Amino acid sequence: MKVSRLSLILILAVTRPGFSARARWGVVVPPGLDPRLSAQLRQEAAENDAELVTLASPRQAAAQRITMLIELVEATGGASSFLSVLKRAAGPAAARLTPELASQGYILAVTYSSRSSKPRRVRATAATPEGFHNALLRVADLARVWPSSLATGLIPRPKTLRTGRGGTSVELADFPSFKIRGIVEGFYGAPWSHQDRLDLLRFEGERRVNVYYYAPKDDPYHRKLWGEPYPAERMNELGELVKAARANFVDFCFAISPGLSMTYSSDADFAKLTSKLASVGQLGVSCFALFLDDVPPDLEHPEDRSRFSTLAQAHAYVINKLYRHLASLSPHNRLTVTPTVYTNDWGSRDYIRELGEGVDPNVDLVWTGTKVVSPRITVAQAEEWGRLLHRKPLVWDNFPVNDGIPWRLNLGPMRGRDPELAEAVRGLVSNPMNQAHASMIPLETVADYLWNPAAYDPEGAERKAVLDQYGKDASKLLSAYLQTYGDYWWQENIFKPIFVETRKPIDVTRVKARITALDAALRPLQGQRFQKLLPEISPFASKTRDRLAQVEADPAFRRLLDGKLLWREDYDVLEALHVASTPKLDGDFAKWQGGKVYALTDASTLRSDPKIWKGPSQFSARVALGWEDHYFYVGVDVTDPKLYQPFTGRDIDKGDFFRLTLETAFRKNFARQSADGDEYHILFSPGNFAGVAPSLFSEEDYLPPRPHPRDYAKEIRTAWKKTNTGFSGDIAIPVSYFDGGKFRAGYEIGLSFGARKAFPPPPGSSESDEESDHITFGFKGDRLFPAQFGNPSSYQRLVLK
Repeated sequence: MKVSRLSLILILAVTRPGFSARARWGVVVPPGLDPRLSAQLRQEAAENDAELVTLASPRQAAAQRITMLIELVEATGGASSFLSVLKRAAGPAAARLTPELASQGYILAVTYSSRSSKPRRVRATAATPEGFHNALLRVADLARVWPSSLATGLIPRPKTLRTGRGGTSVELADFPSFKIRGIVEGFYGAPWSHQDRLDLLRFEGERRVNVYYYAPKDDPYHRKLWGEPYPAERMNELGELVKAARANFVDFCFAISPGLSMTYSSDADFAKLTSKLASVGQLGVSCFALFLDDVPPDLEHPEDRSRFSTLAQAHAYVINKLYRHLASLSPHNRLTVTPTVYTNDWGSRDYIRELGEGVDPNVDLVWTGTKVVSPRITVAQAEEWGRLLHRKPLVWDNFPVNDGIPWRLNLGPMRGRDPELAEAVRGLVSNPMNQAHASMIPLETVADYLWNPAAYDPEGAERKAVLDQYGKDASKLLSAYLQTYGDYWWQENIFKPIFVETRKPIDVTRVKARITALDAALRPLQGQRFQKLLPEISPFASKTRDRLAQVEADPAFRRLLDGKLLWREDYDVLEALHVASTPKLDGDFAKWQGGKVYALTDASTLRSDPKIWKGPSQFSARVALGWEDHYFYVGVDVTDPKLYQPFTGRDIDKGDFFRLTLETAFRKNFARQSADGDEYHILFSPGNFAGVAPSLFSEEDYLPPRPHPRDYAKEIRTAWKKTNTGFSGDIAIPVSYFDGGKFRAGYEIGLSFGARKAFPPPPGSSESDEESDHITFGFKGDRLFPAQFGNPSSYQRLVLK
């Protein structure tokens, strides 16, 4: 292979943590050097108080008292020519090396005066600016680590490291395992600030991370206002981010999420989509993403229902049309798509099969693993999903994201990812926390894993991340936070029982001690190096203390002799009375009034803005519960003089409805905090008694497929009646829905019920039905732990009498 010398010479005198204040770096830069590499050198010199000296040739090094020489050698012929050289240098580690990975790789030949000296000469060979960028990132590592410790002291570990000449000669052959190594700002909640993003892009460049997806869920112009152009100020900020990404060797990918309102068959909506992407493309963006996650899993618009037979068909149509459009503008444009079904945990396999078969193979399709937040992601799992997609999936790793658990941080290192995963996926992008700088600790471990997963050591990666970002004593200073929040979403964190109802004992003494430790740890962090981290982590101790005080005062708990708190099984218990004979289902509430009636009629059961509710005569409800051998009964009487319900099926929740949430295996799932096949969340519509028929809908979009699918409309019996003040109804749920298939006195059910009234958007308003005002009631008395469908432990206990 022919090579041409760039003759880039760096001379370094090195001490830990960086280079000596008297260090002189000699640089010989020929014409044509990527200016980003020049900037990288200047930044390295400035950070280490080194003088940067421009030399005409390497021969000037001695005269200039240069103590270490680094020479960059560029391979001619690009990555394809460099591939064979890198393979020979890396040996068995390069068995699966591809031209794409080789283009980001490099070879370093390092010589030392002795085994206990700093490098005297470094010769780097690479094929691209990206390869040289990655090689230069090793400079500081080589300065910090003695040659005798390189095999264990370099993190991430190089693919191959060989020593010779008694340990004074070292050769490193290195390249990434994952081609796509990224971060996706894809969480819900307050998006990062502009400065946070600039900091993150610099962080990515310094950690060999090469992709950033701009996709904050709560940026209105990304999701809700997807069809509207960004204001000038926001466009200027996006332009700054694009420039910062390129300066740091990061590919800026712009994502848009139109699925909440887009009509897929509409040329006008497609024109809005392409216009929005074109405006961002003018900033220099060539990587685009269409995110169709967390959108309705059925066709919403009549035009789409008349044109497409399935949602997958509609999505494949839009995706392919968009991909062809982008490709026609530039061969460099690329498209990534997050499907509506993006995990094994729930959703239609028919959707993902059809989508995988129909979408252009050049489009990357996203997968989060077997769960939305996956404890493990293996090669076998990825290959199984890849067969459905007809391509390798792009992993969207929901780590260390905390938008679903905002009461805690996730500071532990990445774990549970197969060391061979790169062979089965297109790449991996990590979804971080709302706290940008706190995220950087676990994100550095993600970066280390993505570079060399076979040699990845979680504990070592975390120690290096803390050291790199905050200094030698940072592990000790941050130990309280690293210990408290070093576990994972799926584990039992010490604070979880006071934020998430678990029905497990709460060790108050232990919790208070940990809060005190967190508080004490904040005082030494007042210095400049923690100035961006401190505001992000400091609120957690005080918020946790306030929450514990609320839990201690909550009548739903009783205090044990050892001081622990335990959920009271006798608190707020519901009762269903046995009916002597099978009741007539006619919607008449009168037959239930002889028994116990639960009222949703006052502010204590209101779960929405109290300013909107004008009192029980505007909207309220009464509920009765009963049972016999074959059915569980619910009688409903709703005061709703201005009934608004023009919807059926999935759209019931846009109008007025009654809700039932059931845990049908109460004792089996007594302490369970995630829904499975024993839970139901069913919405009941009375219709409008003027053309819109009654209907019901079971929300199962985010549930695992049931072993035995239900035909709710046939199996659950209902009857609705218009009344002078609103409507009333009867609901009968068969005993076969419940664990054991047989009722008896004392049988327990987890139950939550409520009612909601919607108000139609004003005429001429752009407001959608989802955004309109509403009144919501929920019966559960414990407002500290409201009933949540995803957590069966939060349902009320119902006993059959």
